[in-house]
Amino acid sequence: MKLLLERSYFFKTLTLIALLFFTTGCQQQQSTDKKFVSNTIDIQKARTVIEGIDKQFSKDFYNGDSLALAKYYSSDAKFGYLKGKEILSAWGRMIRNSLKDNTRNLIFKTSAFTGDSDYMIELGDYDERNDKNELKNSGKYLVVWKQENGKWKIYRDIGL
Repeated sequence: MKLLLERSYFFKTLTLIALLFFTTGCQQQQSTDKKFVSNTIDIQKARTVIEGIDKQFSKDFYNGDSLALAKYYSSDAKFGYLKGKEILSAWGRMIRNSLKDNTRNLIFKTSAFTGDSDYMIELGDYDERNDKNELKNSGKYLVVWKQENGKWKIYRDIGL
């Protein structure tokens, strides 16, 4: 019971932080030689890039490629409470279950998006559909994306 309360508190806190981040914006100012340099980027362009990654992620899931899915994550990523090779194992299990349950079609829909040149926060909904495009499961997610070696990688991946 204590673990459940701790996890619930963690997710509520993280959701509150994300909502505060979304409502206050994320224009960061950094001081350099008494001048301010903006650390913001074109949010719409970044959103388009991330949504493209989401679509490729869905294709890799449909194709059963857990190795490809694990490569979307940064070197210090967490998927819920999992990290490192545990992420690969988890996606392998989910792929096997999707084959058994006929839920290989994973569809992401971004509902809120913000960030800067280092981190992006994506809030959205996902659907799991069968081969007849019938809805089998749905939920919400919060993903924090991080720039790593010039590419957007998943830093934190949390189902809500």
